[in-house]
Amino acid sequence: MAEIYWAASAGDSYREMSAAAHTLLRAAVASKLGVSEEEIKILKDDKGKPYVDGQSGVFVSLSHSKGIVMCAVSDKEIGVDVELCSKRRKSVESRVFTEGELSLVDDSADENKAFFTLWTLKESYLKAIGTGFADNAKSIEFYTLENPIGSSNKFYNFTVGEHAGFLFAVCEKNS
Repeated sequence: MAEIYWAASAGDSYREMSAAAHTLLRAAVASKLGVSEEEIKILKDDKGKPYVDGQSGVFVSLSHSKGIVMCAVSDKEIGVDVELCSKRRKSVESRVFTEGELSLVDDSADENKAFFTLWTLKESYLKAIGTGFADNAKSIEFYTLENPIGSSNKFYNFTVGEHAGFLFAVCEKNS
């Protein structure tokens, strides 16, 4: 079962938010394992996916956006994403969303929220499988944007929500 953690970043720069996310993640993993934060070493694989050194049964993910950081710790593969809902980015839609997903966004009462909900779902999945957006974002298709999330991949469970005005998605591998 995933455990989700949140914190505010001391600053809005990428470097400050990344440092805050890693600090939060070390504290979360240390708490879960019952060890000191100094004993936790977070590394990245060749595609940038974080993992806990020496802990093959502990899976982690982190994200940050506009001064907020989130992380997740699980005993299964996991990915998280958080975004501040702003204006829909039509310039990237055709590269990221399928035709069906574009219809979900177009038919939504709030296109901006639908866009960022779908974006966080895609990114959380690609983080869970360890590719990020380096892989084709169209490798998964979402059919609904509200819980329970329907997708073309039955090996992962998805949850979406809002926290402190931000939209987030969690993707966790099934048992």
